[in-house]
Amino acid sequence: MAEEKRIFSWMNVSERTTKPRTAGINMVMALHIAIEGMNMLEDLAGWAGDYIDYYKVGNDMTIRPRQTILRRLAFMKEHGIEPYAQGGVTGKAVKQGCIDACLDELVELKIGAVEASRIVLTMPQMLECIKKGKDRGLTVFAEVGKKYIGWEGGPKTHMSADDVIEEMQTLLNAGAFKVIYEFMETVSLLKEDKGLEKLMHVMNTVGKDNVMLEVPVNAVGTWDEMSRYAALFIDHFGPNVNLGNISVDHVMGVESLRHNFSAISAVGKRYSPQSRGGW
Repeated sequence: MAEEKRIFSWMNVSERTTKPRTAGINMVMALHIAIEGMNMLEDLAGWAGDYIDYYKVGNDMTIRPRQTILRRLAFMKEHGIEPYAQGGVTGKAVKQGCIDACLDELVELKIGAVEASRIVLTMPQMLECIKKGKDRGLTVFAEVGKKYIGWEGGPKTHMSADDVIEEMQTLLNAGAFKVIYEFMETVSLLKEDKGLEKLMHVMNTVGKDNVMLEVPVNAVGTWDEMSRYAALFIDHFGPNVNLGNISVDHVMGVESLRHNFSAISAVGKRYSPQSRGGW
């Protein structure tokens, strides 16, 4: 079938990777949406499906009707969107001593991607999850970093760039498809003197195509806040940087940033974070 002519084909846009992507990945999530039903999913696939690679699903599936979940998962697969089990699923399974049952059920449900997170798992547990996931044909994402940095009862500081690099390389060598840089880690790093240089050092050392950077979810950040981080990551690591935790209602906004068309880009620059109040 001939490729469909795009609207405004005369317009120069940034070159984007196409499905199945190994770079320029969008991983999306629907957090705190009142009705996450089939109508929403059908509209989302029709409007933004070409740009959604992974759709995060979680522990709340256990309290939803099984046939509803199966219908949603099948619809995603039919439209080239891979269901992605969030880190909380494997974290809970490991803590309850049933990681094999968990991974077997993901295969049964045809959920093709799974996340293991250092936020809740030890490094040996991470390596076990990667091996067992890969043995079952699952695509394994491995998250590095700490959550709730600076919060009461949480970690006082972020990991050093060198420690992040070491963990990321260990997880990639073990077979992780991508490593995820926890959002609160990057936020804390960027607040430091020369924080952006340190982030670029991590990305360049590990390989930017091997890393997924998270953006703030809509539960804790508005489009204005989220777009600052997305624009920063795209400006420094290119239109095909891997981005995770994109809210379903922000997918096309992120693609506008990736393709570099907006009122701001038309005059040749975006607002810098510093000009908008800093981090």
